[in-house]
Amino acid sequence: MVCPNVPSKGMNYTAAGKTGIQGVQFLVCFTDNDPDARTQTKTIYILSDDNFDFKLISKFSDSTQLYNEVETPTRNIKEIHVTNAIALSDFKIEQKALLIETSREVSVIIIDDSELSSDSTVILPIKSISNSYVISTPRIFNRTSQYSQFAIISPKNGTIIKIYFRVDPDLSRRINGITYRNGSEFILVLNELQTYEIWHNADVSGTIVNATSAVAVFAGSNCLEIAFENSSDSGYCSKLDEQLPPIDRLDKMYIVPPNYNRRGTVLKIVSPFENSLIYKIGNKQSEKTLQQSGYFEIDFSEEVVVIDSEKPVLVTSFSTGSDVTGDPYMITVPGIRQYTDKYLVMVPENFKENYIGLIIEENSLNNIMLNETKIIHHLNERKFYKTVTIRDMDFVVLVLQVQGGLLRVQSTNNAAFGLVVYGHRKHDGHGFAGKAVLPDACVHPYG
Repeated sequence: MVCPNVPSKGMNYTAAGKTGIQGVQFLVCFTDNDPDARTQTKTIYILSDDNFDFKLISKFSDSTQLYNEVETPTRNIKEIHVTNAIALSDFKIEQKALLIETSREVSVIIIDDSELSSDSTVILPIKSISNSYVISTPRIFNRTSQYSQFAIISPKNGTIIKIYFRVDPDLSRRINGITYRNGSEFILVLNELQTYEIWHNADVSGTIVNATSAVAVFAGSNCLEIAFENSSDSGYCSKLDEQLPPIDRLDKMYIVPPNYNRRGTVLKIVSPFENSLIYKIGNKQSEKTLQQSGYFEIDFSEEVVVIDSEKPVLVTSFSTGSDVTGDPYMITVPGIRQYTDKYLVMVPENFKENYIGLIIEENSLNNIMLNETKIIHHLNERKFYKTVTIRDMDFVVLVLQVQGGLLRVQSTNNAAFGLVVYGHRKHDGHGFAGKAVLPDACVHPYG
């Protein structure tokens, strides 16, 4: 496989593995949820095209049953419900990581589902994690009861982790009796399958995590309200959760679809490097310069945002909430070089409305299959459709409503394309990207 480092028209390439996010080992944790959230169900979906066996390994010593496997129609789908006791606690080293090992390559998706506070994320295989990350969290509106959070898992003993805080506004946080502020360094050591979660009542986007060996990092919020622009209607708070890609697997070019049937979207662009970029909202183009660990936000609705950056950036999308359309969720936006040619995902069936957003090179539109049907046969049912251009490449951005259940989306000509999945119900929502890491051939220290 050749990395499409300088894309041009027809950048079709064969992605590594069957879906680009498949593997045989995965690290999972469930970050803190709203303590008032009711009827919580923590679900792990393990998916493959073929039958497989799995092991779930944990050092968690609680007396409750760790998990229960739910019967599914076929052996290529595993649905696992995990005890709520596995949820992380703040500022504690805990044995709450789960290691999944499988007999063949699979995809893993988790959803922390409660009555009013849910979110989901794709889990990266261990082969795709690394030792350096930049954090993205949402802006905080209510500092008394809502906060940002991020968590770290170590798969090995003796992993030294250094965290360099970027805090906006510069509010202090005491950890183990020591006060930390913007610019402070926090050091901890984690052993095999240990976790550590940090929360803050400020935005900690731009915080850097460096470790002596590969770790998995998750970020979001326990339960947050997000209003669109100056709206007074933010709906209820909801959990936000995403596993973040490491810095060496971030991209430079992004096409961001809107979250359909939402009041709007808050887009956050975080740069681990001193950087400059061009972004376009509809037909309006702007430039931005960022310092190392700098970030900025874009509020948009029913438009497409195109980003072309000099150096790699992390892009996250926060769907805004309202009493009418539901509550927020978080998605790590896939970059163009992070696209792949096939996705196998589970769409939760207990959300009233389910959508997929597709970003497809225009000349490959006829080659994309949704389950057994060509995408072009669904165009009359589209909820959103727009063409955009980046570096002389023409893309179609398409949103379709889908039913819950297993979903296969693939190209018949090895053309790589982007996918996001999200769902809505009253006072709730969830979302995740099909894949948001660079393929192995693109990975090098400076993107």
